[in-house]
Amino acid sequence: MSVSRSIFVLIIVTLGLPLVAFGLRANQAQSSASAAPQVEQYIVGRGAVELSVSALGTMQPYQTAALSFTIPGRITEIPVVVGQAVTPGDVLLVQADEPLRIAYQQAELALMSVQLQLDDVLDGPDEGEITIARANVTAAQSAVGAVQGAVSSADLQTAQLSYQQAQAAVAAAQEARATAPGGQDQAAYDLLDARIGQASFNAEIARLQVERLQSGNPAAVGAAAARVAQAQAELDRLLAGPMQAEIDRAVAAVDRAQLALDQAQAAWDRARLVAPFAGIISALNTEIGALVAPGFAVIELTDATPLHLTVQVDEIDVRQIVTGMPARITLDALPEVELPGVVDEIALVATNESGIVSFDVRLHVDATDPRLRVGMTAEANIIIEAEDDALIVPNQYIRLDRAQGDAYVNLLQPDGTLLEIPVTLGLQGQDVSQVLAGLTEGAVIGVDLAGDSLSIFGG
Repeated sequence: MSVSRSIFVLIIVTLGLPLVAFGLRANQAQSSASAAPQVEQYIVGRGAVELSVSALGTMQPYQTAALSFTIPGRITEIPVVVGQAVTPGDVLLVQADEPLRIAYQQAELALMSVQLQLDDVLDGPDEGEITIARANVTAAQSAVGAVQGAVSSADLQTAQLSYQQAQAAVAAAQEARATAPGGQDQAAYDLLDARIGQASFNAEIARLQVERLQSGNPAAVGAAAARVAQAQAELDRLLAGPMQAEIDRAVAAVDRAQLALDQAQAAWDRARLVAPFAGIISALNTEIGALVAPGFAVIELTDATPLHLTVQVDEIDVRQIVTGMPARITLDALPEVELPGVVDEIALVATNESGIVSFDVRLHVDATDPRLRVGMTAEANIIIEAEDDALIVPNQYIRLDRAQGDAYVNLLQPDGTLLEIPVTLGLQGQDVSQVLAGLTEGAVIGVDLAGDSLSIFGG
């Protein structure tokens, strides 16, 4: 193409563009004039508005425990299955326990025996025991009288006569020795002296016999008297009741037996694994006949009632949250269910995942819906502030100028047109916002659905 032709084409284009633009604008004006406005209206009223922070998380249990035995043993019973609900104290697993059970029963019998002995001591003697003790005293006293009355007066007179005769014989022998004629040989004198000695010996024996009969049998009398004292002491003991030392010994025996029973019970309990809290059997890692070692996690127990929700809150939002704040919780698996919750713990240490800093916030879920499951995904709207009777406007009717921090709404005029006016906002919720100034209750605002002047929240 030649230079002159190129210049000619450029002149034509330059002169034609204003004409084309004028024609398009005229058509647009004609079209706008002919089209009726499509205005969505809203009557300003009062209602509730909330400032909240939203966060996602999963439902978690408050407790999960891996349970194990403290002694080695072979599993003999498994009375539970995975998914079963249990209460505190329910038996979950049992080891072979025959020797431990026998030891417990023996300790139980021993305690019963010493307890009966203590009861006897505290109760004291009965009337039958006292009657028997009194009879024993009477019998012992009768025995003393019998021993003392065993020597008759005739026996004593006979012994005394024998003693007198022996004394006379001594005197006669002595007289014979004194009157013996002189001139006899020595042998005759020695015989007389021997007769005196024999008579004296017989007289001494007779004297001792008299004394014995006069005093009775000392050994027999002493033994009988000792039996009387013993029987009387037993009667006095029964009448006085148990002594404190006797009671203390009986109580100490019961305490020792109780301690032995407690130890036997503890040893027997170690062969049975019981639920420490109410929950669901979430895992079972053994079978009947298996030999398990101490510390091996044979069963897992999860406390699924109630659950709590742990959500990750952005570091900018977490500063607005304090414990005790209410929340509304929705679950992906149960979209029709809204659960109440309360913030009960805020982590002190942040987590950083791919450069995003957040804090774990735990919410107590105040619900016992049986459909709730551990691990369900949930969203929590933590209510920072709320007004129940505020002048509110839906967010889609508000235009925000973020650069200036201003807010605007379109006020419906009598001729059907919209006039954008400034308003002052208070709480800004997810769906509606509070209007503090610029509007009155009953005012009508709107948005033009057909035009390009649709105002949106955040625009």
